[in-house]
Amino acid sequence: MKIALVTDTYFPRINGVATSTQIFAEEFAKLGHEVHIYAPAFPNSIDDSENFKVYRFPSMYLFFDPEDRLGLPNKDKKLVQQFIDNKYDIVHTQTPFTIGGPAVKWARKSGAKVVHTYHTLFAAYTEHYLWFLPKALGIWYAESTSRRYCNSCDLLITPSTEMQNVLASYRVQKPIEVIPTGIRLERFIGKDGNRFRKMKGYQPEDKLLLFMGRVAEEKNIDFLLKVVDRLKNKVPHLKFLIAGEGAAKKRLEKMVDELQLQDVVHFAGYLSKEDWRDCYAGSDLFVFASVTETQGLVVTEAMAAGTPVVAVGEMGIKDVMASNKGGLVTKLDEDEFTDAVYRMMTDKALYEQKKSETLAEADKWSSTSMAKRMISAYEQLLKS
Repeated sequence: MKIALVTDTYFPRINGVATSTQIFAEEFAKLGHEVHIYAPAFPNSIDDSENFKVYRFPSMYLFFDPEDRLGLPNKDKKLVQQFIDNKYDIVHTQTPFTIGGPAVKWARKSGAKVVHTYHTLFAAYTEHYLWFLPKALGIWYAESTSRRYCNSCDLLITPSTEMQNVLASYRVQKPIEVIPTGIRLERFIGKDGNRFRKMKGYQPEDKLLLFMGRVAEEKNIDFLLKVVDRLKNKVPHLKFLIAGEGAAKKRLEKMVDELQLQDVVHFAGYLSKEDWRDCYAGSDLFVFASVTETQGLVVTEAMAAGTPVVAVGEMGIKDVMASNKGGLVTKLDEDEFTDAVYRMMTDKALYEQKKSETLAEADKWSSTSMAKRMISAYEQLLKS
């Protein structure tokens, strides 16, 4: 099968869409399929995979989101024609913007079936990215454009049942399958949490909480800082590490100063692949409070490293932690979340029980299993 994965954001930009695109590309290639990725060019981007090809469209600086790039496919009509001439069986878009949007038309010209993964709950982000519009108008715009784009495709993929329900509420008429992104369990072979702790200066007695991901407003990290503030005098040797980068970092650093948490909270920035793995493994507890997460990728990654979780049970997190194993799930309530973290950090029997469950839970979400499910969905679509 010839598969084109089309995205408006890809490495070196680090986010869930880029990660999902790369994971599926690698797994599809392992299963014997020909895979091409189409994405915007980034300064200093290096595409060195032996398993699939990456084609880059010209791009420009995006002033309101400087970590991303605005793809300009009209600047490379030769690459557009190459896309059409390749006659893919499946064109799978990951985003509906300046590359993902036109890709539907290119697919129609070549006779390909179009699949789209609705990764992001855009209506929840309008205050951050469409701040110049009244809130109600921004939500209407996000919902109506989502409906039009999804109805232009042949099959929709959502990473969670919650997102499937959201698209149904938008009056999307096309079939919707729930297939989350899997995790590459092999990446955690050889993990060394002690190495990471020593490198960062953490002591054996430190109780290390971890947030890993984009440091963005929608991740609700300020909620976690308030929880840490409430626990700093109740849990001896409490530490909180925020790993990642993003537009909210400066505001959160100021919040750390205001709460006088400088000795407790540290920002790690981006991590190398080895440090990323060992950071998960070296943490005592992974904490996550986003209510817009379409899939629980970071939660399953934490469990794959053997680290239990306390998370708000919304959106994709609800699916991943439906069995309540590998950690504790709470509502978006500071009292309840604080109590859950406190129990995990002070109740040794509870902690060991949840930790013992992590690897079995992570195994349910392997990337190979999810890729096979996606290929099966493609095959059914082609038959229809």
